Amino acid sequence: MQKLSAYILCHNSEKYLYQILEKLQSVADEILIIDSGSSDQTKEIARSFDKVKFAHKPFTDFKSQRNFAAECCKFDYVLFLDSDELPDDHFILGLQQLKLKGFGEDAYEAERHWNVLGKRVHVFYPIVSPDYPIRLYNKNIVNFDNSSLVHETPGGYKTKGMLPGKIAHITFENKAVLERKLQFYTDIAAEDLIRKNKKLSPFKAYASAFSAFIKWYILKKGFLDAYTGIQLGCYAYRYSLLKYKKALRLKNKRDQSTSS
Repeated sequence: MQKLSAYILCHNSEKYLYQILEKLQSVADEILIIDSGSSDQTKEIARSFDKVKFAHKPFTDFKSQRNFAAECCKFDYVLFLDSDELPDDHFILGLQQLKLKGFGEDAYEAERHWNVLGKRVHVFYPIVSPDYPIRLYNKNIVNFDNSSLVHETPGGYKTKGMLPGKIAHITFENKAVLERKLQFYTDIAAEDLIRKNKKLSPFKAYASAFSAFIKWYILKKGFLDAYTGIQLGCYAYRYSLLKYKKALRLKNKRDQSTSS
């Protein structure tokens, strides 16, 4: 049977952590919690499981966190879940069978369904639900080196399989969390725009925001989610607007600092 490492990035992640670890302990040979400074019960919950190792890394960006996590993993194949992703029993059973058979692919996708503001949704910028993210990979082949800093995606694989079962992504449970994470993610996305030398201007910011609303509320059928769809259409608009405006302010500030 092949060995399997698993990790979860955490920051004040007590809400679903026990449920996730309870599932993972039956299939993972080691479980790592990569924590960026939790002040809730995350550490205590993690240490109540024998297989769990707790590591601290100050948060810089998601790409760096994930590459660090992979380096900490003992085994070649790495499973990772977000701290608000709940795998179903079929997912865990399928992984157990896959371990017995042996992992034959470089990477494996999982079927993930999004639950936002208490409702299962069809779209949530920049995701169509269900989506199929990589959640298991061979760390000797796959990495996040060429990924963006936010909405990070692994690369380098040549073969890809599908994991059985489903993952429920239960996130942004209320408007306060939505607003807090909007500000957090757009801070990182702004850095990403600068890093990629994207064209920045007020016109680009508003054009991008309007385009995001049209795409995610109308073309991607966010309207199917009724009032929640309107809220998430506005989220797409604000996300795109804020990331460009923040990037523009940040770039101007850095240019002024350099010139002085």
